[in-house]
Amino acid sequence: MKLQLENLSHAYPSPEGMRQVVEGIDLTVEQGEFLSIIGPSGCGKSTLFNLISGLERPAAGRVLAGGVDITGRTGHVSYMPQKDSLFPWRTVLENATLAVEVAGGNKKDARRRAEELLPVFGLESFAHESPARLSGGMRQRAALLRTVMADQDLWLLDEPMGALDALTRERMQDWLLGILKRFPRTVLFITHSIDEAIYLSDRVLVLTPRPARIQEILQVELPRPRQREQLATDAFLRHKQWLWEKLNQEK
Repeated sequence: MKLQLENLSHAYPSPEGMRQVVEGIDLTVEQGEFLSIIGPSGCGKSTLFNLISGLERPAAGRVLAGGVDITGRTGHVSYMPQKDSLFPWRTVLENATLAVEVAGGNKKDARRRAEELLPVFGLESFAHESPARLSGGMRQRAALLRTVMADQDLWLLDEPMGALDALTRERMQDWLLGILKRFPRTVLFITHSIDEAIYLSDRVLVLTPRPARIQEILQVELPRPRQREQLATDAFLRHKQWLWEKLNQEK
């Protein structure tokens, strides 16, 4: 699904008056593209996702998906927040079918599809376990299964690997790329890791400190499928240096 943001701006009330959080964002994300978003902490990345998902209505501008104006409307994206938000009283299988149930879909069909997908996500032995019994990486896989089950063409992933240890995070990155090869989607991905942004993405969007504006966009010149060996190439290191300089020039 092609995503377009047109002059998107938003502000929140504060004791000092209205505080601008997002300002004048113009962006097009092509269908099937993987776009990472990086920027200083608190710059407005998560607010931008709330505006795209329709959880909040922008003060100005609009959001279009597939040419349709979805500004302030929910139900058009699959949104995976920073925390996995798995319900502790539901099993892995029941968590996976939640989005379909909320949307009013057929529960039996949703359960059947989730059971078919559990092996793809390495969770076939944990279908009836509670989230508390899962490791961090497995919880993230369960959360992404729920995202896939929502059956939307546009995914918003807000730092889904930020809480994982380094080794698990690398494995999850490779696993995510494998999932996207099997289930192609348009992905917007928030991260604080420069390496992660380059490794996963077609482009990397750099935001300014709050209010969030587009500072630069990097076209990642690495072939797919991505391989770990690419992290040591000259092209990767040039991208890393360029992004580091952009992120630090405001300091």
